[in-house]
Amino acid sequence: MLKEFQKYIRSNNLISKNDEILLAISGGIDSVVMLDLFDKSGINYAISHCNFKLRMFESDDDELFVRQLAHKYNTDIFVNWCNTTEYAKENKLSIQEAARDLRYSWFNQVCGHNNYSKIAIAHHQDDNIETFFINLSRGAGIKGLKSIPIVRDNIIRPLMFATRNEVELYAKEHMLEYREDSSNRKDYYLRNNIRHNLIPTLESISPGYKQAITKSIDNLVDSDLLLQSVVDEKISTHFKTEPNGTKKVSIAELQKLVPYRIWMYYILNEFGFIRQISDSICNAIEQGNSTGLRFASSNHELLIDRKQLLLREISKKASTLTYLIKDSDPYITTPLKINFEKGVDPKSIEFTSNNSIAYFDYDKLEFPLSIRKWQAGDKIIPFGMKGSKLISDILINNKVDSFEKENVYVILSGKKVVWLVGYRASNDFKISDNTKTYFMMELISSTSGFDLELFK
Repeated sequence: MLKEFQKYIRSNNLISKNDEILLAISGGIDSVVMLDLFDKSGINYAISHCNFKLRMFESDDDELFVRQLAHKYNTDIFVNWCNTTEYAKENKLSIQEAARDLRYSWFNQVCGHNNYSKIAIAHHQDDNIETFFINLSRGAGIKGLKSIPIVRDNIIRPLMFATRNEVELYAKEHMLEYREDSSNRKDYYLRNNIRHNLIPTLESISPGYKQAITKSIDNLVDSDLLLQSVVDEKISTHFKTEPNGTKKVSIAELQKLVPYRIWMYYILNEFGFIRQISDSICNAIEQGNSTGLRFASSNHELLIDRKQLLLREISKKASTLTYLIKDSDPYITTPLKINFEKGVDPKSIEFTSNNSIAYFDYDKLEFPLSIRKWQAGDKIIPFGMKGSKLISDILINNKVDSFEKENVYVILSGKKVVWLVGYRASNDFKISDNTKTYFMMELISSTSGFDLELFK
Protein backbone atom coordinates (compact mmCIF):
# COMPACT_ATOMS: atom_id res chain seq x y z
CA MET A 1 0.00 0.00 0.00
CA LEU A 2 2.94 2.33 0.66
CA LYS A 3 4.07 2.14 -2.99
CA GLU A 4 0.49 2.71 -4.19
CA PHE A 5 0.23 5.72 -1.87
CA GLN A 6 3.43 7.26 -3.26
CA LYS A 7 2.43 6.49 -6.85
CA TYR A 8 -1.01 8.06 -6.31
CA ILE A 9 0.58 11.24 -4.96
CA ARG A 10 2.95 11.46 -7.95
CA SER A 11 0.37 10.67 -10.63
CA ASN A 12 -2.05 13.29 -9.28
CA ASN A 13 0.64 15.89 -8.48
CA LEU A 14 -0.66 16.17 -4.91
CA ILE A 15 2.62 17.16 -3.26
CA SER A 16 5.67 18.98 -4.56
CA LYS A 17 9.20 18.81 -3.20
CA ASN A 18 9.01 21.91 -0.97
CA ASP A 19 5.49 21.40 0.37
CA GLU A 20 4.89 21.30 4.12
CA ILE A 21 1.72 19.28 4.77
CA LEU A 22 -0.70 19.66 7.68
CA LEU A 23 -2.34 16.31 8.44
CA ALA A 24 -5.89 16.34 9.82
CA ILE A 25 -5.69 13.60 12.45
CA SER A 26 -8.78 12.53 14.39
CA GLY A 27 -7.22 9.41 15.86
CA GLY A 28 -9.45 7.10 13.81
CA ILE A 29 -8.09 4.30 11.67
CA ASP A 30 -8.12 6.28 8.40
CA SER A 31 -6.12 9.24 9.68
CA VAL A 32 -3.70 7.03 11.64
CA VAL A 33 -2.93 5.02 8.49
CA MET A 34 -2.45 8.26 6.53
CA LEU A 35 -0.06 9.52 9.20
CA ASP A 36 2.00 6.34 9.06
CA LEU A 37 2.17 6.46 5.26
CA PHE A 38 3.32 10.08 5.31
CA ASP A 39 5.98 9.27 7.87
CA LYS A 40 7.29 6.26 5.95
CA SER A 41 7.35 8.34 2.74
CA GLY A 42 9.62 10.98 4.27
CA ILE A 43 7.24 13.86 3.52
CA ASN A 44 7.45 16.97 5.71
CA TYR A 45 4.31 17.20 7.85
CA ALA A 46 2.73 18.29 11.12
CA ILE A 47 -0.48 17.20 12.87
CA SER A 48 -3.66 19.17 13.53
CA HIS A 49 -6.52 17.94 15.71
CA CYS A 50 -9.92 19.36 16.64
CA ASN A 51 -11.56 18.47 19.94
CA PHE A 52 -15.24 19.13 19.23
CA LYS A 53 -16.32 18.47 22.83
CA LEU A 54 -19.26 16.38 21.63
CA ARG A 55 -18.64 13.03 23.33
CA MET A 56 -17.68 14.04 26.85
CA PHE A 57 -14.54 12.26 28.06
CA GLU A 58 -14.28 10.30 24.81
CA SER A 59 -13.37 13.48 22.92
CA ASP A 60 -10.66 14.30 25.46
CA ASP A 61 -9.32 10.74 25.22
CA ASP A 62 -9.13 11.16 21.42
CA GLU A 63 -7.11 14.35 21.89
CA LEU A 64 -4.75 12.65 24.33
CA PHE A 65 -4.25 9.77 21.90
CA VAL A 66 -3.42 12.16 19.04
CA ARG A 67 -0.93 13.98 21.26
CA GLN A 68 0.69 10.62 21.96
CA LEU A 69 0.84 9.97 18.20
CA ALA A 70 2.66 13.28 17.74
CA HIS A 71 5.18 12.20 20.36
CA LYS A 72 5.57 8.77 18.76
CA TYR A 73 6.24 10.24 15.31
CA ASN A 74 8.26 13.15 16.74
CA THR A 75 6.26 15.85 14.97
CA ASP A 76 4.56 19.15 15.81
CA ILE A 77 0.90 19.16 16.75
CA PHE A 78 -1.72 21.91 16.75
CA VAL A 79 -4.85 21.34 18.85
CA ASN A 80 -8.05 23.37 18.96
CA TRP A 81 -10.99 23.04 21.35
CA CYS A 82 -14.29 23.83 19.64
CA ASN A 83 -17.62 24.75 21.21
CA THR A 84 -19.41 22.93 18.42
CA THR A 85 -22.88 22.89 19.95
CA GLU A 86 -22.90 26.64 20.60
CA TYR A 87 -21.53 27.38 17.13
CA ALA A 88 -24.20 25.20 15.52
CA LYS A 89 -26.94 26.97 17.48
CA GLU A 90 -25.66 30.46 16.70
CA ASN A 91 -25.30 29.74 12.98
CA LYS A 92 -28.38 27.51 12.64
CA LEU A 93 -26.36 24.54 11.44
CA SER A 94 -26.46 20.83 12.10
CA ILE A 95 -23.76 19.50 14.41
CA GLN A 96 -22.04 17.87 11.43
CA GLU A 97 -22.07 21.12 9.42
CA ALA A 98 -20.80 23.09 12.41
CA ALA A 99 -17.98 20.62 13.04
CA ARG A 100 -16.97 20.79 9.39
CA ASP A 101 -16.90 24.61 9.38
CA LEU A 102 -14.89 24.75 12.60
CA ARG A 103 -12.49 22.04 11.45
CA TYR A 104 -11.59 23.64 8.12
CA SER A 105 -11.45 27.12 9.61
CA TRP A 106 -8.96 25.89 12.20
CA PHE A 107 -6.84 24.02 9.66
CA ASN A 108 -6.64 27.10 7.44
CA GLN A 109 -5.65 29.26 10.42
CA VAL A 110 -2.80 26.91 11.26
CA CYS A 111 -1.65 26.80 7.62
CA GLY A 112 -1.85 30.56 7.20
CA HIS A 113 0.16 31.33 10.31
CA ASN A 114 2.71 28.52 10.08
CA ASN A 115 3.38 28.29 6.33
CA TYR A 116 1.92 24.85 5.70
CA SER A 117 1.06 24.71 2.02
CA LYS A 118 -1.57 21.95 2.01
CA ILE A 119 -4.02 20.13 4.27
CA ALA A 120 -4.26 16.34 3.94
CA ILE A 121 -7.61 14.70 4.74
CA ALA A 122 -7.90 10.91 5.13
CA HIS A 123 -10.95 10.30 2.96
CA HIS A 124 -10.79 7.05 1.01
CA GLN A 125 -12.68 5.33 -1.80
CA ASP A 126 -15.54 4.09 0.40
CA ASP A 127 -16.11 7.61 1.75
CA ASN A 128 -16.43 8.80 -1.83
CA ILE A 129 -19.02 6.13 -2.67
CA GLU A 130 -21.03 6.93 0.48
CA THR A 131 -20.97 10.63 -0.43
CA PHE A 132 -22.25 9.73 -3.90
CA PHE A 133 -25.33 8.05 -2.39
CA ILE A 134 -25.85 10.87 0.13
CA ASN A 135 -25.90 13.44 -2.67
CA LEU A 136 -28.00 11.18 -4.89
CA SER A 137 -30.64 10.96 -2.15
CA ARG A 138 -30.71 14.78 -2.02
CA GLY A 139 -31.36 15.21 -5.74
CA ALA A 140 -27.88 16.45 -6.63
CA GLY A 141 -26.73 17.15 -10.18
CA ILE A 142 -23.33 16.49 -11.71
CA LYS A 143 -21.47 18.75 -9.28
CA GLY A 144 -22.82 16.82 -6.29
CA LEU A 145 -22.63 13.34 -7.76
CA LYS A 146 -18.96 13.64 -8.60
CA SER A 147 -18.61 13.43 -4.81
CA ILE A 148 -15.36 14.23 -2.97
CA PRO A 149 -12.64 15.91 -5.05
CA ILE A 150 -9.08 14.63 -4.76
CA VAL A 151 -7.89 18.25 -4.70
CA ARG A 152 -9.81 21.38 -3.72
CA ASP A 153 -7.92 24.60 -3.17
CA ASN A 154 -5.23 23.69 -0.60
CA ILE A 155 -6.90 20.42 0.45
CA ILE A 156 -5.59 17.07 -0.77
CA ARG A 157 -6.94 13.56 -0.21
CA PRO A 158 -4.06 11.13 -0.79
CA LEU A 159 -5.98 8.00 0.35
CA MET A 160 -8.69 8.17 -2.31
CA PHE A 161 -7.09 5.25 -4.17
CA ALA A 162 -7.68 2.88 -1.22
CA THR A 163 -10.77 1.03 -0.01
CA ARG A 164 -11.78 0.76 3.63
CA ASN A 165 -10.73 -2.90 3.61
CA GLU A 166 -7.25 -1.96 2.37
CA VAL A 167 -6.90 0.68 5.08
CA GLU A 168 -7.95 -1.81 7.76
CA LEU A 169 -5.53 -4.44 6.42
CA TYR A 170 -2.63 -1.95 6.46
CA ALA A 171 -3.39 -0.99 10.07
CA LYS A 172 -3.49 -4.67 11.07
CA GLU A 173 -0.28 -5.60 9.25
CA HIS A 174 1.62 -2.69 10.81
CA MET A 175 0.00 -3.12 14.24
CA LEU A 176 -1.22 0.48 14.32
CA GLU A 177 -3.28 1.57 17.29
CA TYR A 178 -6.25 3.86 16.66
CA ARG A 179 -9.43 5.17 18.28
CA GLU A 180 -12.96 4.13 17.34
CA ASP A 181 -15.61 6.86 17.35
CA SER A 182 -18.69 5.48 19.08
CA SER A 183 -20.93 7.78 16.98
CA ASN A 184 -19.91 5.80 13.87
CA ARG A 185 -22.10 2.94 15.11
CA LYS A 186 -25.28 5.06 15.27
CA ASP A 187 -27.57 4.85 12.25
CA TYR A 188 -29.36 8.15 12.79
CA TYR A 189 -26.55 9.77 10.80
CA LEU A 190 -27.32 9.37 7.08
CA ARG A 191 -23.76 8.36 6.20
CA ASN A 192 -23.76 5.63 8.84
CA ASN A 193 -27.16 4.39 7.67
CA ILE A 194 -25.85 4.11 4.12
CA ARG A 195 -22.66 2.41 5.34
CA HIS A 196 -24.39 -0.11 7.58
CA ASN A 197 -27.50 -0.88 5.54
CA LEU A 198 -27.37 0.18 1.88
CA ILE A 199 -23.75 -0.80 1.18
CA PRO A 200 -24.04 -4.39 2.50
CA THR A 201 -27.19 -4.87 0.40
CA LEU A 202 -25.38 -3.64 -2.72
CA GLU A 203 -22.45 -5.93 -1.98
CA SER A 204 -24.77 -8.93 -1.76
CA ILE A 205 -26.47 -8.02 -5.06
CA SER A 206 -23.38 -6.95 -7.02
CA PRO A 207 -19.99 -7.77 -5.48
CA GLY A 208 -18.17 -5.53 -7.98
CA TYR A 209 -20.34 -2.49 -7.44
CA LYS A 210 -17.51 -0.38 -5.93
CA GLN A 211 -15.45 -0.44 -9.09
CA ALA A 212 -18.51 0.38 -11.21
CA ILE A 213 -19.56 3.35 -9.05
CA THR A 214 -16.00 4.61 -8.84
CA LYS A 215 -15.83 4.52 -12.64
CA SER A 216 -19.14 6.38 -12.84
CA ILE A 217 -17.81 9.05 -10.48
CA ASP A 218 -14.69 9.42 -12.64
CA ASN A 219 -16.93 9.87 -15.70
CA LEU A 220 -18.95 12.53 -13.86
CA VAL A 221 -15.75 14.39 -13.00
CA ASP A 222 -14.78 14.42 -16.69
CA SER A 223 -18.28 15.54 -17.70
CA ASP A 224 -18.19 18.35 -15.17
CA LEU A 225 -14.84 19.58 -16.49
CA LEU A 226 -16.27 19.69 -20.01
CA LEU A 227 -19.45 21.44 -18.85
CA GLN A 228 -17.43 23.93 -16.82
CA SER A 229 -15.40 24.96 -19.85
CA VAL A 230 -18.64 25.60 -21.79
CA VAL A 231 -20.13 27.62 -18.90
CA ASP A 232 -16.96 29.71 -18.63
CA GLU A 233 -17.14 30.43 -22.36
CA LYS A 234 -20.78 31.54 -22.12
CA ILE A 235 -20.02 33.84 -19.19
CA SER A 236 -17.12 35.48 -21.00
CA THR A 237 -19.28 35.90 -24.13
CA HIS A 238 -22.49 37.22 -22.55
CA PHE A 239 -21.28 39.23 -19.56
CA LYS A 240 -19.83 42.73 -19.74
CA THR A 241 -17.81 43.95 -16.76
CA GLU A 242 -18.01 47.63 -15.87
CA PRO A 243 -15.02 49.57 -14.45
CA ASN A 244 -16.58 49.38 -10.96
CA GLY A 245 -16.68 45.59 -11.17
CA THR A 246 -20.41 45.22 -11.82
CA LYS A 247 -21.24 42.56 -14.40
CA LYS A 248 -24.10 43.07 -16.86
CA VAL A 249 -25.86 40.52 -19.06
CA SER A 250 -28.81 40.82 -21.42
CA ILE A 251 -31.87 38.88 -20.27
CA ALA A 252 -32.91 38.35 -23.89
CA GLU A 253 -29.53 36.78 -24.69
CA LEU A 254 -29.78 34.45 -21.70
CA GLN A 255 -33.27 33.38 -22.74
CA LYS A 256 -31.92 32.25 -26.12
CA LEU A 257 -29.91 29.54 -24.35
CA VAL A 258 -31.67 26.15 -24.39
CA PRO A 259 -32.70 24.79 -21.95
CA TYR A 260 -32.96 28.26 -20.50
CA ARG A 261 -33.49 27.43 -16.81
CA ILE A 262 -30.62 24.94 -16.71
CA TRP A 263 -28.31 27.44 -18.35
CA MET A 264 -29.42 30.13 -15.91
CA TYR A 265 -28.59 27.82 -13.00
CA TYR A 266 -25.13 26.83 -14.25
CA ILE A 267 -24.19 30.41 -15.12
CA LEU A 268 -25.44 31.91 -11.87
CA ASN A 269 -24.01 29.05 -9.82
CA GLU A 270 -20.58 30.45 -10.71
CA PHE A 271 -21.56 33.43 -8.56
CA GLY A 272 -22.81 31.33 -5.64
CA PHE A 273 -26.53 31.09 -6.51
CA ILE A 274 -28.21 27.75 -5.76
CA ARG A 275 -30.84 26.18 -8.03
CA GLN A 276 -33.77 27.35 -5.89
CA ILE A 277 -32.70 30.99 -6.24
CA SER A 278 -31.89 30.76 -9.96
CA ASP A 279 -35.38 29.30 -10.53
CA SER A 280 -36.89 32.19 -8.53
CA ILE A 281 -35.02 34.65 -10.74
CA CYS A 282 -36.38 32.93 -13.84
CA ASN A 283 -39.91 33.02 -12.41
CA ALA A 284 -39.61 36.74 -11.67
CA ILE A 285 -38.40 37.47 -15.20
CA GLU A 286 -41.18 35.40 -16.79
CA GLN A 287 -43.91 37.03 -14.68
CA GLY A 288 -42.83 40.53 -15.76
CA ASN A 289 -42.74 43.72 -13.68
CA SER A 290 -39.62 42.38 -12.00
CA THR A 291 -37.44 45.48 -12.40
CA GLY A 292 -35.79 46.36 -9.12
CA LEU A 293 -35.99 42.89 -7.58
CA ARG A 294 -32.83 41.81 -5.79
CA PHE A 295 -31.48 38.35 -5.05
CA ALA A 296 -28.40 37.40 -3.08
CA SER A 297 -26.01 34.48 -2.84
CA SER A 298 -23.32 34.10 -0.20
CA ASN A 299 -20.98 36.42 -2.11
CA HIS A 300 -22.95 38.19 -4.86
CA GLU A 301 -26.01 40.38 -5.28
CA LEU A 302 -28.16 40.26 -8.41
CA LEU A 303 -30.48 43.06 -9.56
CA ILE A 304 -33.09 42.73 -12.31
CA ASP A 305 -32.82 46.02 -14.18
CA ARG A 306 -35.30 46.26 -17.04
CA LYS A 307 -33.73 44.25 -19.87
CA GLN A 308 -30.61 43.11 -18.10
CA LEU A 309 -29.26 41.47 -14.98
CA LEU A 310 -26.67 43.28 -12.89
CA LEU A 311 -24.27 41.29 -10.70
CA ARG A 312 -21.86 42.62 -8.15
CA GLU A 313 -19.89 41.23 -5.24
CA ILE A 314 -21.45 41.79 -1.85
CA SER A 315 -19.54 44.47 0.03
CA LYS A 316 -16.97 43.03 2.40
CA LYS A 317 -17.19 45.91 4.83
CA ALA A 318 -16.62 44.67 8.37
CA SER A 319 -19.70 43.92 10.38
CA THR A 320 -20.94 45.82 13.41
CA LEU A 321 -20.75 42.74 15.60
CA THR A 322 -19.23 42.93 19.07
CA TYR A 323 -16.93 40.10 20.17
CA LEU A 324 -16.07 39.20 23.76
CA ILE A 325 -12.59 38.67 25.16
CA LYS A 326 -12.23 36.49 28.28
CA ASP A 327 -9.28 36.93 30.62
CA SER A 328 -8.36 33.30 29.90
CA ASP A 329 -8.09 33.85 26.13
CA PRO A 330 -4.45 33.56 24.97
CA TYR A 331 -5.44 35.16 21.67
CA ILE A 332 -8.32 35.99 19.34
CA THR A 333 -8.45 35.72 15.56
CA THR A 334 -11.79 37.46 14.96
CA PRO A 335 -12.26 40.26 14.05
CA LEU A 336 -8.51 40.92 14.47
CA LYS A 337 -5.54 38.77 15.38
CA ILE A 338 -4.50 39.84 18.88
CA ASN A 339 -2.28 38.03 21.41
CA PHE A 340 -2.87 38.45 25.15
CA GLU A 341 -0.55 37.91 28.08
CA LYS A 342 -1.07 38.26 31.83
CA GLY A 343 2.00 38.83 34.03
CA VAL A 344 2.81 39.53 37.68
CA ASP A 345 6.00 41.55 37.28
CA PRO A 346 5.14 44.98 35.84
CA LYS A 347 8.71 46.19 36.44
CA SER A 348 9.95 43.70 33.85
CA ILE A 349 8.03 45.42 31.07
CA GLU A 350 10.15 47.13 28.44
CA PHE A 351 7.94 49.86 27.02
CA THR A 352 8.50 50.81 23.37
CA SER A 353 6.99 53.19 20.86
CA ASN A 354 5.41 50.23 19.02
CA ASN A 355 1.68 51.05 18.82
CA SER A 356 0.81 47.42 18.11
CA ILE A 357 1.59 46.53 21.75
CA ALA A 358 -0.20 47.99 24.77
CA TYR A 359 0.02 47.26 28.50
CA PHE A 360 -2.74 47.74 31.07
CA ASP A 361 -3.39 47.27 34.78
CA TYR A 362 -5.22 43.93 34.90
CA ASP A 363 -7.13 44.77 38.09
CA LYS A 364 -8.61 47.90 36.50
CA LEU A 365 -10.13 45.91 33.65
CA GLU A 366 -13.67 44.54 33.72
CA PHE A 367 -13.85 41.15 31.99
CA PRO A 368 -15.04 40.04 29.61
CA LEU A 369 -13.68 42.86 27.50
CA SER A 370 -15.34 43.55 24.17
CA ILE A 371 -14.02 44.48 20.74
CA ARG A 372 -15.95 46.16 17.93
CA LYS A 373 -15.50 48.71 15.16
CA TRP A 374 -15.15 52.28 16.36
CA GLN A 375 -18.30 54.37 16.20
CA ALA A 376 -19.02 58.07 15.86
CA GLY A 377 -18.97 59.63 19.33
CA ASP A 378 -16.47 57.11 20.78
CA LYS A 379 -13.96 58.79 23.11
CA ILE A 380 -10.74 57.81 24.83
CA ILE A 381 -8.42 59.49 27.32
CA PRO A 382 -5.09 58.94 25.52
CA PHE A 383 -2.15 57.75 27.60
CA GLY A 384 -0.42 60.70 29.31
CA MET A 385 -3.42 63.01 28.97
CA LYS A 386 -6.20 64.03 31.35
CA GLY A 387 -8.97 65.03 28.99
CA SER A 388 -10.83 62.77 26.57
CA LYS A 389 -10.58 63.01 22.80
CA LEU A 390 -12.92 61.88 20.08
CA ILE A 391 -11.56 58.85 18.27
CA SER A 392 -12.58 60.48 15.01
CA ASP A 393 -10.22 63.38 15.81
CA ILE A 394 -7.37 61.01 16.68
CA LEU A 395 -7.78 59.23 13.35
CA ILE A 396 -7.82 62.54 11.49
CA ASN A 397 -4.68 63.68 13.31
CA ASN A 398 -3.02 60.40 12.35
CA LYS A 399 -4.02 61.00 8.71
CA VAL A 400 -5.97 57.75 8.55
CA ASP A 401 -7.77 57.62 5.20
CA SER A 402 -11.41 56.65 4.72
CA PHE A 403 -10.68 53.06 3.69
CA GLU A 404 -8.48 52.48 6.71
CA LYS A 405 -11.06 54.01 9.04
CA GLU A 406 -13.49 51.26 8.06
CA ASN A 407 -11.17 48.71 9.68
CA VAL A 408 -10.31 50.45 12.94
CA TYR A 409 -11.41 48.71 16.15
CA VAL A 410 -11.69 49.55 19.82
CA ILE A 411 -11.44 47.30 22.88
CA LEU A 412 -13.73 48.25 25.74
CA SER A 413 -13.90 47.54 29.45
CA GLY A 414 -17.55 48.02 30.26
CA LYS A 415 -18.40 51.17 28.29
CA LYS A 416 -14.91 52.70 28.42
CA VAL A 417 -12.48 52.42 25.54
CA VAL A 418 -9.33 50.66 26.75
CA TRP A 419 -7.45 50.64 23.47
CA LEU A 420 -7.91 52.24 20.09
CA VAL A 421 -6.28 49.21 18.56
CA GLY A 422 -2.94 50.01 16.98
CA TYR A 423 -3.14 53.73 17.79
CA ARG A 424 -3.74 54.82 21.40
CA ALA A 425 -4.03 53.19 24.84
CA SER A 426 -6.28 54.67 27.53
CA ASN A 427 -4.79 56.58 30.44
CA ASP A 428 -7.58 55.20 32.67
CA PHE A 429 -6.09 51.70 32.62
CA LYS A 430 -2.37 52.51 32.60
CA ILE A 431 0.31 50.66 34.56
CA SER A 432 1.21 52.47 37.81
CA ASP A 433 3.46 51.90 40.85
CA ASN A 434 0.51 50.14 42.50
CA THR A 435 -0.01 47.69 39.64
CA LYS A 436 0.32 44.07 40.75
CA THR A 437 -0.67 42.32 37.53
CA TYR A 438 -0.35 43.59 33.98
CA PHE A 439 -2.33 42.61 30.88
CA MET A 440 -0.58 42.89 27.52
CA MET A 441 -2.33 43.12 24.15
CA GLU A 442 -0.42 42.69 20.90
CA LEU A 443 -1.93 43.31 17.49
CA ILE A 444 -0.56 40.78 14.99
CA SER A 445 -0.32 41.99 11.41
CA SER A 446 -1.38 39.65 8.60
CA THR A 447 2.23 39.39 7.49
CA SER A 448 4.00 38.88 10.78
CA GLY A 449 2.84 35.33 11.46
CA PHE A 450 0.30 34.69 14.21
CA ASP A 451 1.51 32.70 17.20
CA LEU A 452 -0.88 29.77 17.49
CA GLU A 453 -0.34 27.35 20.36
CA LEU A 454 2.20 24.74 19.35
CA PHE A 455 2.56 21.51 21.29
CA LYS A 456 5.61 19.32 20.85
